[in-house]
Order: sequence, then C-alpha cells, then structure tokens
Amino acid sequence: MTMRLKSWPWRLLLGGFAGLVLVTLLLLLADLAGVPRALVNGFFLVLSIIGYAVIGMFCRTTIPEEYFVAGRRISAPLNGMATAADWISAASFLGLTGLLLSDGLVGDGQHPGGLAYLLGWTGGFCLLGFLFAAKLNVSQAVTIPEFLGRRFNSVAVRWLAAWGAILCSSIYLVAQIYGIGLVASMLSGLTFELGVFLALGGVLLCSFLGGMRAVTWTQGVQCVVIVVSMVVLGMAVSFKTQGHPFVTVAAAQSLPQIEARAQQIEVDPAEQSTREVIRLRMSHLDAKIADPVYAREVERQMVMRQVAKAKTENAPLREIQRLEANPAWRESTVDRLVGAWQSEREVLAQAISRPVGFQAPNLEGWNQGWFNSLALVFCLMLGTAALPHVLVRSYTTATPADAQRSVVWALFIIVVVYLCASSLAVLLKSFVLTELVGAHLDQLPDWADRLKLRKLALLSIQDHNQDGIVQFADIRLFNDYLVLGVPEITHISSVFTGLLAAGALAAALSTADGLLLTISNALAQDLYFQTADPHAPPLRRVMLSKILLMVVALLAAWFATNRPVSILFWVTCAFSLAASTFFPVMLLGIYWRGMTRIGAVAAMVSGLAVSLYYIASNHAWVQMHFHLHAADTLWWGLDSVCSGVFGVPVGLCVGVLVSRFVRDSN
Repeated sequence: MTMRLKSWPWRLLLGGFAGLVLVTLLLLLADLAGVPRALVNGFFLVLSIIGYAVIGMFCRTTIPEEYFVAGRRISAPLNGMATAADWISAASFLGLTGLLLSDGLVGDGQHPGGLAYLLGWTGGFCLLGFLFAAKLNVSQAVTIPEFLGRRFNSVAVRWLAAWGAILCSSIYLVAQIYGIGLVASMLSGLTFELGVFLALGGVLLCSFLGGMRAVTWTQGVQCVVIVVSMVVLGMAVSFKTQGHPFVTVAAAQSLPQIEARAQQIEVDPAEQSTREVIRLRMSHLDAKIADPVYAREVERQMVMRQVAKAKTENAPLREIQRLEANPAWRESTVDRLVGAWQSEREVLAQAISRPVGFQAPNLEGWNQGWFNSLALVFCLMLGTAALPHVLVRSYTTATPADAQRSVVWALFIIVVVYLCASSLAVLLKSFVLTELVGAHLDQLPDWADRLKLRKLALLSIQDHNQDGIVQFADIRLFNDYLVLGVPEITHISSVFTGLLAAGALAAALSTADGLLLTISNALAQDLYFQTADPHAPPLRRVMLSKILLMVVALLAAWFATNRPVSILFWVTCAFSLAASTFFPVMLLGIYWRGMTRIGAVAAMVSGLAVSLYYIASNHAWVQMHFHLHAADTLWWGLDSVCSGVFGVPVGLCVGVLVSRFVRDSN
C-alpha cells in the first residue's frame, strides 16, 4: 500500500520532529544567553510530562474497544512508531551506550558484550513479524492470556498465562520506573524518590484516562522524541569530533585510532602494575570470604587503630569517614560483610577483564564468552517475540498485513536508534582513552571532575597502584545512565543533556505505559472478570482496569525506590522469563494442532519454573544466604540472565511429550 505524505501518521512524525528541533534551538540560544543549566533541563522535564498528560486527557475514553485495543484501527506506520517506543526501554536507551563502552562488542571472554544485545533485541522483531503478529491480529482477542485461553478453550491456561504476564511485566516495569526516577531526579534536582512519583504522574494521566488509545498516540510522540534526541545528539558529537554530522561514519573513522591507543595501554607497564595490584587484592578478598569471622575481627582491629590514630593526629573528617566506611567496621552481620566483599571482588574482576578497545579478546577457539553471547542472543530474540506488552500491539491494527507491516516500521526505527547509540559508544571511548587514561589525578579533564561530583555519579577513579596517574583499570563507568554524561564528555552544549534526558524519559515512560496496561488488563480481564463476574457490563470492566492500573503503578514505584539492582539485569531477566513462559506455548499452540490443554499448562509451568529457579539460585542474596557458590549453581557457566536457554527447550519438550501421552479430560 502506498503511503501518502499527507496522511496523519506522517504529519505526527514531521510535526513532532519540527517542534522538538525548534524547542532545542530556542534552548540553545537560551544557554548561550546564560540561562542556568538547571532551568533549561527542568524545562525539558516539565514540557515532556505536560505534553504526554495533555495527550492522555484529550484521548480519554470509557469505551472498551477504544480503551483496550485503540479501536483496532491504528495504521501500520503509527503502530510501528508506538511499538518502537514501547520497545525502546530505559535499559536500551540509557544502558546500551555505556555497555558497549565498558564491555566492547564481544565481551571479555567470560561474559557477553554489547553485540549480543543488539543482535538479540533487533532479531526478535523478525521472529515476531514472521510467527505471531498476523495470527494475533486475526484472533480479535484483547490480551495474550485471552488469546491462549480461546485457543485451548481452557480457563486454567488463561489463568496461568495471566500470572506469567503479570510476573514478566512487573519485573520489567520496576526497571522502567527506576530509569524514570534517575532521569527525573537528574533533570529536576529533586530526590530520586520524588523524581519517580513526579514522572509517574504523567504515566498515570495518560494510561488511566485513555488506555490503549491514549497510549498509542502518546507513544507515537514519544517515538519522535526518542529518535530525534538520539540522532541529533549523535550528529552534534560527530560534528564536534570529526567535523561532519554522520555519526556512523565518524565512529568508523575513530576506530583505528582507538585500537592503536588500546594496544599502547595493554602493554603499558603502569597498566600491568595496576592489574597486578588488583589481582593481589582479589586474592585477599578470596581469603576473607573463605574465613569471614576471623577476617572480620582482624580487619576491625586494624580499622580501630587507624581511626584512633587519625583522630589523634586531627586528620581531616573525610579521611576518618573513609576509614569508617570499611565494610568490616560498618556491617553488623557476617553475611552482609561477605556480600560486600563479593561485590567488591566482582567490580575488581571486571576492571581487569574488560576489553580496552573494541577488538575481540585474543582467545583461541570457543570460550565461555562466546557461549554466553549466543545464549543471550537466543533469550533476547525469543523474549522479544514473546513479551506480552509488545505482542498486544498486534491487536490494534485493522488487518493482519498491517500488523506485520507495523513490525517492519518498528524494526527500522529501532535500528536507527541503536546505530546512533553504538556509534556514540565508539566516540566516547576515544575521549576516555585519550583524555582520561594517563592523566594525573590532580589534573583530570574538567568533564571527569564533573561526572565524579554529580549527585548520581557517572564515574569513579581509584588509584590502585598509588602512582598518581589514571590507568584504564582504575576507571569505573556506571553503565546504567552513562549516556546522560555524553554532552559533558564531548564538550557540547548542556542543552543536549536535557534533550537526551527527554529521550530517555520518553523511552521509560512509553514502556511503562504499555506494561501498566498489560498488568492491569491481566488482573481485571483475565483473572477477576473471567471467574468472578464474567457477564460484567463494559463500563465496569474499564473502570476496574483503571483502578488496578493505578494500584500497580504505585506498588511498582514504591518497589523501585529501593533501587534493587541494575536496570539491565532486571530487563534481561524479564526477557528470559517471557521467552520460557510464552514462546513454547504460543509456537506450539499456533502451528501444531496436536497441542492440548494439559500440554499448554505443562509447557508454561515447566518453562517458567526452570527459568525462575535458575535466576533465583544464582542471585547474590540467595547464594549468600544459603552459602552457595556460582560454580555449583551455574549450568555450563552460563550467566543467570540467560535462563531462557534452559526454560524454552524444557517448555517445548514438556509441551510436546505431555500432549502426546496425556489426553485432555472432558
């Protein structure tokens, strides 16, 4: 079908692009005129939240068809934009550049690098388009559990699918709200907790009032913000570094210099000395972890003497506080102390194993890193094709062909964003290797000092060999939100910080919108009304979904304020759980007529159980509490986030075997 340039999805795209560029230009002029940076960044935050809330109010509805599936009349381009915004979460927008900068493309020989995420996240849309998009659209269902319940004519299947969707989406939602808090607090200067609830108000006004109808329009605008912010930032950094606006070309031009500098750093005696000191510290930590009671007592006595000496000599308060921050002095229990030692050891191990440049480690043949990379690609691809909040977008188009075309549009948009993010990682690496590595600690680049002193620090430096010079192994970058420091590192206007944060906020809010709808609809449509009130009037169904949406949002915000773990860890776990729970049952249920109700239940339960067990048994808290070791709980050395590589085959095999040998009861 030929798209006319004047069709409304194109007007939305072009109008949003022009408006955002105009606002950015005006704020650039304000920055040059001396307007305070906090005021400029705060303007981006306020404008974003108000804009999304206004869309939600204009699109408010109580009509079930509009609230749940946007009337099933969304065009392929707009649905593709909404799907892309729904998909580009805080983890990928905020974390991908930092991950590539820190871990390189292929990792360190033990853990996967950024390339696995790029291949898995984009490849999953190919599976979604080929396998599920058109089939879901034909079903005319409202939720994924409803689709599975109809396919197998089973309330039990629908119930299990609903709980699976709630679990996967809740884990994903916490990560998004965590990202919202980071961005909102950075832009507004408020505390993390207030930033979470401030930005969450915009999410609720959109999702609560208009459901999928409002979310679709909002996500279309958010897609424009995401793409423009990343592309414009990439162009600005490219022009600053190479003198032209083509960021991918600039990255390719910078790679030879980066690899030459990386080789110099690898053979530098000072770098080798730093790594040797780190290895010695790791061996000491291993000894402490092996006998924590004795190690704690010895270290407490040593700290006590050092603190007493510092107080006697009237040492600076900062020095005394540094001594008292020692885990052996601060932690009240041995378990927490061991956890602190294990965390320190993990950070040190990453410091000496991560690649300096972007070339693959000099390892012969297959290694653990390659296995982890392939396993992660597998989990992310199948998880993408099975995430409930992404799958439901197939219900909003008018025809199956439009559902498939919208996946193509989404994939195109996502590739553009990821190309810019990957190129930015390359350009940032050149600044780190040339300006920071080799600098004296008392003569750091101005951007390094600013990143260290931020309320949400993006950089920390520890002089391990005490030579007063920064080595690569001394540097720790905080991947979760490092991309927010790009303007400072590359010496471009601080307005781009606000623009980038607006894109990150749009990514987190758009994904949170879709997740909240998925969870509230599963609770209302698939659990409550399916059993307690199957003949409820449409208005009551919509109102209960709205109430549950608000309750879920508040609970997720409360949980996110505890800052549980990294954003990327939560998101990757959600992918593995979604792949293990939904991919086997959907693949077999759609393409194999022999799949039975009992087989569907067995496939979901077994896949989810295996994946959930693998993640839980390898979590740091569980291992510390039950005195386990990673060598005992990791299967074939694969990271816990790759649990889907076990859950999916188990779900497929169990589903086939049970369907073959166990008949459905009438």
